[in-house]
Amino acid sequence: MDSNKNRSVIFNNKQLNEQFELNGFVIIPLLNDQEVKLLNDSYHSNLFNNPEGFYSTSFSSNEDTKSLLSNTINKIIEPKAKDIFNPFKALGSCYLSKSPGTAGKMPLHQDWTVVDESKYDSLTIWIPLQDVNEHNGALEVIPGSHRFSNTLRSPFFDNPLSLIENELRKDLQIVSLKAGEAVIFSQALIHASPENKSSKTRLAITYGLIPEQADLLFYYTNPETGLAEKYIVPTNFFEKYNTDIGKKPDIGELIETFDYKPKKITSHDYVLQKQIYQYNKNKKMKMKSIFKNIEHQSFFEKEGYLILPILNEQEVLDLSNYYNSLQLKDEKGFGFHVSMDQLDKDLCAQVRTKIWNTILPRMDNYLENYKPFVASYVVKESNPKGVVPAHQDWSFVDKEDEGYCSITCWTALVDTNLDNGCMGVIKGSNTFMQNHRPSPSPQAPVPLSEHMFSIFPYLKTLEMKAGETLFFDNRTFHASPPNTTNQIRLAAGVGITQKDANLIHYYLKPDGNKNTILKYNVDEDFFLKYDNSRLSQMYENGEVITDYEVAEEKSYFCEKYTTEALTALIKQAENEYNIPMCEKLAVLFNYDISGTKKEEPQEQVNEVVIEETPQPTAWVDNRSFFETYTPMNILREIKFKLTGK
Repeated sequence: MDSNKNRSVIFNNKQLNEQFELNGFVIIPLLNDQEVKLLNDSYHSNLFNNPEGFYSTSFSSNEDTKSLLSNTINKIIEPKAKDIFNPFKALGSCYLSKSPGTAGKMPLHQDWTVVDESKYDSLTIWIPLQDVNEHNGALEVIPGSHRFSNTLRSPFFDNPLSLIENELRKDLQIVSLKAGEAVIFSQALIHASPENKSSKTRLAITYGLIPEQADLLFYYTNPETGLAEKYIVPTNFFEKYNTDIGKKPDIGELIETFDYKPKKITSHDYVLQKQIYQYNKNKKMKMKSIFKNIEHQSFFEKEGYLILPILNEQEVLDLSNYYNSLQLKDEKGFGFHVSMDQLDKDLCAQVRTKIWNTILPRMDNYLENYKPFVASYVVKESNPKGVVPAHQDWSFVDKEDEGYCSITCWTALVDTNLDNGCMGVIKGSNTFMQNHRPSPSPQAPVPLSEHMFSIFPYLKTLEMKAGETLFFDNRTFHASPPNTTNQIRLAAGVGITQKDANLIHYYLKPDGNKNTILKYNVDEDFFLKYDNSRLSQMYENGEVITDYEVAEEKSYFCEKYTTEALTALIKQAENEYNIPMCEKLAVLFNYDISGTKKEEPQEQVNEVVIEETPQPTAWVDNRSFFETYTPMNILREIKFKLTGK
């Protein structure tokens, strides 16, 4: 997606400009009833004998009538446009009619490239003169598609969309409008319109414009040389050229000749650009405030995490001593464990109370309008190969798409660093996806299932002092490298959310299809009763949760991301390759920093021939770290430890 840092700002309203930059179009009320009537009357009084299907009055050879209709539109629209836009050049206006029947269907397309789109946008104002919807041929658009490609478009160039038209058609969204409402869209936006299924002709007007400082361009392919020609043309060029499409322009200045073959957009290109658009859209969502300090809130929303000093030395010692007194065991044998997974749920409740009583009063200094719902010790044992792969946590609250979120407050009870497996995050990843995150793991497919380690090298590792708390959105990708010291890495975790949020839990329906989730309304005690181990066993046995009511049964689709797409999102959010961490992992696993297995040094020995029974050749593991520790290998091991299957 093109950067907009150097792009000319066309709207004089900041909010409209942001909407346009994100989606490629905006919708605003523009004409009153009297103006709509005047425009309708002007068109019908000229007794246009339009051909069947779609027709533009700009196609007409009757220059007097065409000019009369255009002037009628300009007189009404131009003063309104001056109130909406920064200084601009008008490109002309016309009526668009669509008669009933299939002939009026407008195929998927983008309008011609008429400005330098690395700097400017060319716009169309499209206004229906009656209510429009899917029944009578309203405009259809693909939001964000104006930034999907920088391929030049001209009637002389191949269609860059031809390879993916079927995929594009699935993503078209209808733009239903009232008479007089305007959709203002980029001429690079992918758009279309369905047939008019009503009994009346659909009538609309359009008005084109570009920023005042932009040159109006036209691209032509010279049939004699096969080269593309770039012209600067006057602003009235398209009023005349619409009747001469296919000919070399006879007005304008030829400024460049070059060899050009338009790049066709592939399915892979399209999926990548859609995911970048969704990321940018998610970034615009406003979170319901939970931090008292506006700078803390802003940083958390943008980056997906925040570190604050919470506990003093005595409070850290108190929680550490309490943990030691419990003598908890790693019951599942992962090396990484949490106290809430203990089989003694009364003990889990006692731990929750202890942690809440110690940490919550201190968090009150920084938070407002929040509530806790879970608490647990979080322990990473000494294990030089104990990587916790990149993941997201469960969905804990309803309506994340309306600004609610759940947050883990991870308080270090020892100093943490790269050596003992400090926490790490992918900055900004809280905005990458708005997916439901159901239990159990690893049975429930999630977008990161195939990418746990491919994104690991971009982890931002966060060294912390004992008593500091890492707040992270449960949508934020997080992970940790191995603990290579001889001491445990101890922390206390608290889950919080907005005070008026509804706690929910999504559970993958155990029917073997993995395409349906059960949504439960729950309370804070749910998370004492149901840890991932229990839910995993239940799923394998085909059991559902029975002591909480199913609020909804929802279709579940886990969107697939390519490694390239995720890496593009990660880099766009300004994450960098973590060289120190990767160098440490390379040493631990005997790999080069590139991920290639190092050759073991061989000792030189004198050859001795001994006759004996041949032995099987030892298998040498030449796989890279990220091949050996693939997500599926990790998931199989986890599943076996949880279920024995």
